[in-house]
Amino acid sequence: MAIVKIWLIIMLATFASWYVLKWINNPKPLAWVFLFWLGVIGATTVLLYLVSVFLVA
Repeated sequence: MAIVKIWLIIMLATFASWYVLKWINNPKPLAWVFLFWLGVIGATTVLLYLVSVFLVA
């Protein structure tokens, strides 16, 4: 269930960011915005995991 929530957050962030970029006359392809948010969420997840492993060890 958590993976579904993460995908929903990524999709909502993608569409919101894409719409704001379009609104301020700086449109980017939807795929690039999606990949950006996928990378941000992925990197945050990995960093939090590494910090938790470091603190336990």
